[in-house]
Amino acid sequence: MKTPRLASPRRLGLTLSVTLAAMPALAETPRPVTLSPGATLWLAAGTEGGEAGEAGLTAGAADDTAYLAELSIVEGHYHAARDLFAKGQKDLARDLAGHPEEEGTLKGLAAEVTARGAADPSPAIAAFRKALAGEDAAAVDTALAELAKAFAADAAPEAAETRKRFDAVVLLVKAAAEEYEGATEGGKISDAMGWHEAYSFVSLAKGLLEGLAAETLSAKAAPRALEALKAADEAFGDPTAAELKVADPGILLGVAAKVELIASSVR
Repeated sequence: MKTPRLASPRRLGLTLSVTLAAMPALAETPRPVTLSPGATLWLAAGTEGGEAGEAGLTAGAADDTAYLAELSIVEGHYHAARDLFAKGQKDLARDLAGHPEEEGTLKGLAAEVTARGAADPSPAIAAFRKALAGEDAAAVDTALAELAKAFAADAAPEAAETRKRFDAVVLLVKAAAEEYEGATEGGKISDAMGWHEAYSFVSLAKGLLEGLAAETLSAKAAPRALEALKAADEAFGDPTAAELKVADPGILLGVAAKVELIASSVR
């Protein structure tokens, strides 16, 4: 039986390339945030948190930036599912791992990936979900490692786009903030899946920034962003704990703002 999410109705709604531009506004008064040249991120006032919010975050970004952010956002769902599985919340993990496919995201993602000359990640995703259906935690970890390799390979065509890759990290941290806000209510966890998604997004952002720190164009900015990202630890505490920590969602919003400001220095 599928486990319902306890937060407000949420939908991944991640679409790619031209489809992004056709998405309806999530609120009446959007505000633009400038990213790399030619890329404008529209943040709607009162944007819905969670997965609907993720769609809004990528909806105004340049195609390459949106593509990279969406790869990480989709991948983050599987990392979060693994974390839930490891904590014994196996049904919740399996439910979460099915969201991208059930909501039609993977079909569009596969088309965009192959259009860029990369490999469809669907086989790696299917293998991960098959491992999740069992009871072997080691098999789940192994399948996730292979899945991560597949997503990294799909991002490789944009390896030379340093600024766009940095902007994608900004979107990923903003997605984490949206998820966290949507997963907490009244000082309590209302959606464990959303909380773990937010944690996974921040973890993936850290890994991406570590890669950017090794590159000439972002060698100064990426370490600063990594330092700013440390403040996110205050929102999560120990993700393996039985009782998840609840903190002010403003912590992650502040982190996202700092990372965005730092990204603006990358040329």
